[in-house]
Amino acid sequence: MSQLDLITMLRENHKRMLLTKKETANELNISEATIDRMRQNGLLNSKKVLGQIMFSLDEIARFLYEA
Repeated sequence: MSQLDLITMLRENHKRMLLTKKETANELNISEATIDRMRQNGLLNSKKVLGQIMFSLDEIARFLYEA
């Protein structure tokens, strides 16, 4: 599966471009604590939107593709 296929699948499933930390953890089937460690180690880039940590679908697809 290509990175573009992953992005397309994520967009179809979520109908928006950013996911919360909880949604991202659910999508990757890992805990929110693991998400925090990945952010701290630079493995997963995030954005802060209105005080909330958010992850772009492109970033999630990049991570899945490289994993």
